[in-house]
Amino acid sequence: MRGGPITDREAYPAAWITLAALAAAFLIWFALGEPTVSRCWVWEHWHVYCPGCGGTRALIALAHAQLGTALRYHPPVVITLALAGAYLLTQTVWRLRGRRGWALHYRPWWPAAIVGLFLVNCLARNVLWLGFGIAM
Repeated sequence: MRGGPITDREAYPAAWITLAALAAAFLIWFALGEPTVSRCWVWEHWHVYCPGCGGTRALIALAHAQLGTALRYHPPVVITLALAGAYLLTQTVWRLRGRRGWALHYRPWWPAAIVGLFLVNCLARNVLWLGFGIAM
């Protein structure tokens, strides 16, 4: 096992494995008749939004091809999936072309940026809820 930052060598296969796991989870969820998902524990007990609140609903909306609804439920989930899709598409084409041309390349700051996006979304929702009574 080598040390150091993650590169495309590790990120690309990990992204495909993650996509396959998500696809399998979707197929199982769909085969079970699209069961409902329980509400967020943080919301139920403290009545504040957690960084993931709305993420499951956004994924379900995307599974039903409702992009606008998914964006309303949890924009960072949609943005993250779009960026991951762009990464996989450009990397796959780049690799099929013999590593020629342009492709998105994994950068070590990507996870921090995505976490930051989730935290900004959480902060904005809680400010709207606690400060102005606007529930999301």
